[in-house]
Amino acid sequence: MAGYEIWALCAVAAVFLAGGVVKGGIGLGLPTVSIGLMAIWMPVTDAAGILILPVILTNIWQAFFGAALKLILTRLWSLLVALMVGSAVAAMLIASANQALADGLLGTMLIIYAGLALSGAQFSVPVRMEPVLSPIIGLATGLISGATAIFVIPAVPYLQSLNFASGRPGREDDPGDPTRATDETMIKDALIQSLGITVLVASAGLAFGLGSKGNLPVEVVVPGLIGTATALIGMVAGRKIRNRLSLEVFRRWVLSALIILGLVMVSRAAGLT
Repeated sequence: MAGYEIWALCAVAAVFLAGGVVKGGIGLGLPTVSIGLMAIWMPVTDAAGILILPVILTNIWQAFFGAALKLILTRLWSLLVALMVGSAVAAMLIASANQALADGLLGTMLIIYAGLALSGAQFSVPVRMEPVLSPIIGLATGLISGATAIFVIPAVPYLQSLNFASGRPGREDDPGDPTRATDETMIKDALIQSLGITVLVASAGLAFGLGSKGNLPVEVVVPGLIGTATALIGMVAGRKIRNRLSLEVFRRWVLSALIILGLVMVSRAAGLT
């Protein structure tokens, strides 16, 4: 990105426009799509630095403006702490890794994430297991996100498996509990808000790790702001597409493209392309 060549800034704008369309269409995927596309022509650490500002700015509303904030922080605090630590540590380590390793890790995570999503696999985690599993999932997600800037594995499948109808952590569902949220919309909103908070925390850890190694220069602000603007435009377009196209069809197209992109990156890391 040295010198901010016009072609590079236009490419960044196009990447985040595509990522915004995906996020607007299916509710997530901006970091995953954007990092995968940018890593085609730049080092993963450089792409991750540009990614941080758009991801934070497009997730603030999703994370903090919702009724479930207190519930999420109470139930997932250990996951979030471990996520922050893991992301920061991994970002410090990957800064010293060679490009082939970073490409291989990123490509592998793209394939795993898209493959799991396409499989339709669903999990259910009992509330009593959350205190044990949450920090493990948080640390694993942090290590992966710090190394690849992909914030979804294994956090997203785990969050989707949680029963947000349980109003308080550490107890099983009780139909007579007045704090139990029974409305399906509230449960879905809590999940969406938890995803936003998770991405913000992972982004903060990634920023700290990259910054501590000098891989987050002030120069990333310009492409970051451009990416933010085009991502927001893409999100509006994605919502319109969602209303006109089958959500499942759109989702499968995106996930299939991520698998292809992942295969290209893995083959490049292995020296096959």
